[in-house]
Amino acid sequence: MSKNLATLIGLSAILQWSAIVGLLKRISFSIGADYAVTFMYSISAIILLLLFRIPNLKAIPKKYLFFATALFVVYELCFSYAIALAQTPQQAIEISLVNYLWPSLTVAALILFKELKFNIFVVLGLAVSLSGIVLIQTGNGAFSSTAVLNNILANPVSYFLAFLGASLWALYCVITRKYSNGHNPIAFFFVVITVVLWAKMYFLHGIPALPTIQAETAICMLMVSFVTALGYAAWNIGIIKGNITLLVTLSYFSPLVSSVFSMLILQTSLAPSFWHGAILVTVGSFICWISTNWPHLKEKIRHAQ
Repeated sequence: MSKNLATLIGLSAILQWSAIVGLLKRISFSIGADYAVTFMYSISAIILLLLFRIPNLKAIPKKYLFFATALFVVYELCFSYAIALAQTPQQAIEISLVNYLWPSLTVAALILFKELKFNIFVVLGLAVSLSGIVLIQTGNGAFSSTAVLNNILANPVSYFLAFLGASLWALYCVITRKYSNGHNPIAFFFVVITVVLWAKMYFLHGIPALPTIQAETAICMLMVSFVTALGYAAWNIGIIKGNITLLVTLSYFSPLVSSVFSMLILQTSLAPSFWHGAILVTVGSFICWISTNWPHLKEKIRHAQ
């Protein structure tokens, strides 16, 4: 497989993941948050098992396997339930933007773990990203801390889960970079998530009575499962065999791409302030990335001249 083809496949992962928010919200409107999340991960786990199978767990460092599995599972649950529990389509899209704080938080975590040197521009990037979230919460009116707080308190669980998920994913990225030794037990992670979800369903509700699923909901369910599973598969190909620098750079535009996909799938409109906020989240993440890669970028620019 050529490097360019692998890069294109990796790019498809960004597009596939961008459809998750809208599709998952449509399913949860129809059959509820619990069933939507459980079915999505169950079908995704089957797809990933067919693609990758369960890896040789004995070859993976035990501490990494334990902590990475816990972080991955809790992150995925936080993200999916944050979206599924959103009260309106617009709120689901707004909450998804909170999740996209993870690139900036990852850079901050790398500094805390002494993987990167402190850079004042990282603080600037974090501030810009957070200001984007605040701007979205103010709507079209002037800034008001009361308005921001009231908007979050309208559905505090979803906003808390989204922010917690972004923080956990940042920590997961750091741990994977430091301790994975190149292993990627993604199929195992999804099997664990599926077991946890069905166990939760059983202990809270007993043997569940499966809901009636309309044809449209079933199609959305299959679509969201495929884009979730194949997105991870495509991303792995991209970062292993493609141009990882280009992929990482393009991934910072995910908030904007995801918002467009979600708006179309959920058939809703978004205020100008939302797009301004989404741009700030993207720019803030990009500033963090540039600040930590500037020496390498400067060297490339010098050689190009």
